[in-house]
Amino acid sequence: MSISRRFVPSLQELRALDAVVRHKSISAAARELNVSQPTISYHIKQLEEKWETKLFRSKGRGLEQTELVEDILSEVSSINQSIENLSYMLASQTAQKPLAVSIAPSLASIMLVPRLERFQEAHPNIPIRISATNRYVKFSEEKIDLALRLLPKPDDDLAPSLLLPKPNERMRVVCSPYYLRKLTGTDLAPRSANLSLLENADFIHEDEAFHWQKYLTSFWPDYTSSMTQKLIFNNADMILQSAIAGRGLAILRDLYVFDALAKGDLVEPFAPTLACQRAFQFVLPDNAMPTQAAWNFIGWLCEEIKAMDGTTG
Repeated sequence: MSISRRFVPSLQELRALDAVVRHKSISAAARELNVSQPTISYHIKQLEEKWETKLFRSKGRGLEQTELVEDILSEVSSINQSIENLSYMLASQTAQKPLAVSIAPSLASIMLVPRLERFQEAHPNIPIRISATNRYVKFSEEKIDLALRLLPKPDDDLAPSLLLPKPNERMRVVCSPYYLRKLTGTDLAPRSANLSLLENADFIHEDEAFHWQKYLTSFWPDYTSSMTQKLIFNNADMILQSAIAGRGLAILRDLYVFDALAKGDLVEPFAPTLACQRAFQFVLPDNAMPTQAAWNFIGWLCEEIKAMDGTTG
């Protein structure tokens, strides 16, 4: 046997050889590699001609490798495994990584999740991973591309921008239409109720927040009734759902109530609204440029927020 040193088996030939050795069958090797039996036979024949030796002999209804194959089998298997590992590594590096967005849980469930289908329709090639949390995130360690956080805003009113899409949110008093009829005995036009209705109202409170106290101090300083705290939640989503269920009056920021007001699940009985002291702002990593996918998401969400603004005056 004289093997030409110039001859370098192809990857297809090595894969065919390895598969036939493992299955001891041309047809089984063909099924594994998803090719025809003649293709496998052709690769084996090419190797045998180049190496001028038989690689397999018949044994019963199967095949048995010859001594040469026994000698080179570990090298062949190692080469095939290295090629497979390289293929997986390249695939993982070149695949579209999900856009990782960290967002406050209430905003995610109330405003973002119902709209995500529209983002995916507009950007079908951008997979997205949502991390709903209020805590500080370490962008690189947690592989987060951008965050949307409720942060203090300057005292002066600001114009909307890409990173600050709604800087001048208001806190609005809302309740279900059923609850308002229960309080008044009739249907009222939006924002037409007298604040005296608060005398007999049930208040839904946010834990460790003072929204109601600020509202009454600002718009009805003569309010003297006791504000019994029967319902207290630490999550705006639960406050919203409780108000929709007719459990009382809630005071929530624009982005939490615009959808429910537009659908008629909530009404706004009073005209006065309270300025929010904080605003949702996009936060980007300091040590990396935002990807195009991140800018696509930011621009899309800004447009969604702008559209929400038109659902109520």
